[in-house]
Amino acid sequence: MAREGYLLHAGEDRIHDPKAEKKADTPRKKWDNFWYYHKKHVILGVLAAAAAVFFIRDSMGRVQPDYTVGMATQTFYPDEAAEALEKAMEPFGKDLNGDGRVVVQISPYVLPAEGSASSGIADPRAAAAGRMKFVADVSAGESAIFITDDATFRQVEAQTGLFAYLDGGTPKKGARDYGRMRALIAQCPKLAGAEGLPRGLSLSLRVFSGPAAEGDRAKDYAAAKELFQKLTAGSPAGS
Repeated sequence: MAREGYLLHAGEDRIHDPKAEKKADTPRKKWDNFWYYHKKHVILGVLAAAAAVFFIRDSMGRVQPDYTVGMATQTFYPDEAAEALEKAMEPFGKDLNGDGRVVVQISPYVLPAEGSASSGIADPRAAAAGRMKFVADVSAGESAIFITDDATFRQVEAQTGLFAYLDGGTPKKGARDYGRMRALIAQCPKLAGAEGLPRGLSLSLRVFSGPAAEGDRAKDYAAAKELFQKLTAGSPAGS
C-alpha cells in the first residue's frame, strides 16, 4: 500500500507540474492558456472567414451579362476591340437579368489555321485551350451570336454547320450560301458608325438545335436572336 500511495502521489505531482500546465489565475494567463491550446483552430477559422468574405465580395462585384457573344477568329484581337464591339451592341439590347443595365460580354476564341504562325499566340497549348473553350461554348449553347472573320466562318461552317440564316432559318446540310448566314459588321447601319470597331468581321446567328437547345436555353436564344436581328437590320448579306 505504501508503494502504491507513493506512486499515486508521484503521478499527481507530474500531472499538476506547473511546467507542464499553464495556470490560468490572471487574465493574461487565461489568454495564454487559451492561445496555447486553441491557436490552430483560431488561425484556421480566420482564414476560412477571410476566404468567405473574398468569395462574397467577388460574387457581388462580378457583372452578370445579359448577352454572351462568341468571337471566333484566326488571329488575336486586343481587348479594346472586344470592348468596342460590346459597347456598340449594348444600346440595342434589353436588361434581361433586371440589374438596371444592359451588358454584352464577348468571349474571344482564337482558332488559328493548322500550321499557322500568325495567330499572335506563341504557345500551341494556348491555341489548343482556345479550341476547347470554343467547343465547350458551342456544346453548351452559351453563345447564340458569333463574331467571325472570313477564314474562321468558312472553316467552322464547313465542319459543323453551326450557323443559321440571318432570318433564323436552318440551312440544309452542306449548304454553301454563306452570304445568307452572316452580315458584315461594317455594313450594319446600327454599328457602322461606332468608333474602334475592328474591320473585316461579321455577325452570325447559330442554329438552335441539339443539346444546346435543351433546358432553359430557349428563352436566352430568343432574346439573343432579337438582338441579332436588330443589329443586322438593313444590312446587306455578306458574301
